[in-house]
Amino acid sequence: MNKKAIITAMLALVAFFLASCSSDDDNEDKVEQVTVYVSAETGTYQNVPDNNSVEGMLIRKNGAANWKCVSFMEITGFTYERGNEYELLVKKTTLANPPQDSWNIRYELFRIVSQRKIE
Repeated sequence: MNKKAIITAMLALVAFFLASCSSDDDNEDKVEQVTVYVSAETGTYQNVPDNNSVEGMLIRKNGAANWKCVSFMEITGFTYERGNEYELLVKKTTLANPPQDSWNIRYELFRIVSQRKIE
């Protein structure tokens, strides 16, 4: 085997090992703070396992036009009170490797910006 072929093979192996050791940002959770609005009214959504209608709170992310109905437990650390509308600052974590039987986004209350009782 000639010297040039050996050097080429060794360079290819080194390049392969360096590429496999590089960091991959896709394997890290993405964390950001977002503003979420919670309606004083509730809605219903379809529960996935049994397809039953379930009551939940209506939320809208900052800039979104439509309300989305989610579980009352969707935002960790937040307790919904009927008849109140809220502006919340939450930590949104998009999981890089979510469990197979769960969502890939988690919300955690950072602080209640405002709360207003609607009569």
